[in-house]
Amino acid sequence: MVKLIGKNNRVNYGCIDEPIEWNYEDFKLLDFFNKEIKGFKKKWAYHQFNYVGITAGDYIVGFATVDLGYLCNVFAFIYSKEKGIILESDDKCLGFSKKMNFPRNPDNYLTSFKSGKTSVSVEKSHEKGMLSIDCNFKDRLKFKGTFPFSIDSHQPLRVLNPSVPTRFTYTEKCSPLRPTHFELSLDGNPLKFETDKVVAIYDWSGGYLRRETNWYWTAFGAVLPDKTSIGANLAALTNETYFSENAFWIDHKRTRVSRVLYDFNQLEPYETWRIYDEAGSVNLIFTPEGERNDKINGGPFVKTVFRQFVGAFDGFFKPENGEKIEFKEVKGFCEIHRAIW
Repeated sequence: MVKLIGKNNRVNYGCIDEPIEWNYEDFKLLDFFNKEIKGFKKKWAYHQFNYVGITAGDYIVGFATVDLGYLCNVFAFIYSKEKGIILESDDKCLGFSKKMNFPRNPDNYLTSFKSGKTSVSVEKSHEKGMLSIDCNFKDRLKFKGTFPFSIDSHQPLRVLNPSVPTRFTYTEKCSPLRPTHFELSLDGNPLKFETDKVVAIYDWSGGYLRRETNWYWTAFGAVLPDKTSIGANLAALTNETYFSENAFWIDHKRTRVSRVLYDFNQLEPYETWRIYDEAGSVNLIFTPEGERNDKINGGPFVKTVFRQFVGAFDGFFKPENGEKIEFKEVKGFCEIHRAIW
């Protein structure tokens, strides 16, 4: 087991393919002049979030739990190509609220949220080898499922990087997860899909992120007609100085990617995007079809611009010493995120 924080405040940076001891409270957070930050300032500097995206037939579902220390947020949406965004749900509460319980342990946790007609339960355990979700948003969008998921069976990308010299960010990403059981309904009506083609993408991040944080992000998964499973989780502008946060998976075998580039029109983001790497192992064309967005302007203290697009990917993966895997019309997500928090 790897300790997050070692002796003398040393963060054990790296790509971590074994359980991690999340002793984040042992970390001394320092300011620009290496003076220790304590109390509420330290508590509110710690951010943690967990995103799960699910493709089920004609439907795409995304939901997240977010802990910013001073504020917690749970959101979800369901999208279909025919109807676009069918429903959005967004609940916020103060950080000390008892509505949210979001344990700070990336390997084994049970996250819960309950407010009004919204309830969320996410249990993840690498020890048990599973991810289990049970969600009810506004008593309208309901879904639950169990997904086998472990370090050994799925080879997730687990990366610990410096955010700035005095901060760290840890992330765990994996795609696709395939359920042993999954249910999805809207307004009391079960939605139709083929269970053996349902896939989920998983993304967990936590730590002392930059005060100003930006990223482009891409994630998708699918089962191809020949039964090959593919997935990807890629990002740019986040933490690219030490260990790459990019990977793709073919039949749960991970290939790490050093760096990806995003070529798209910021002023017209519904034009096609190109996402690729210099080595030629990833080349994607993304066609946006719809989006969930949010904007917060809290003056100099908190600002966010969030645009998460759903759409289709055409392209290929080329693992080193492996065959090129080509695909078309694979559903997934691309995101533009800017924040001061």
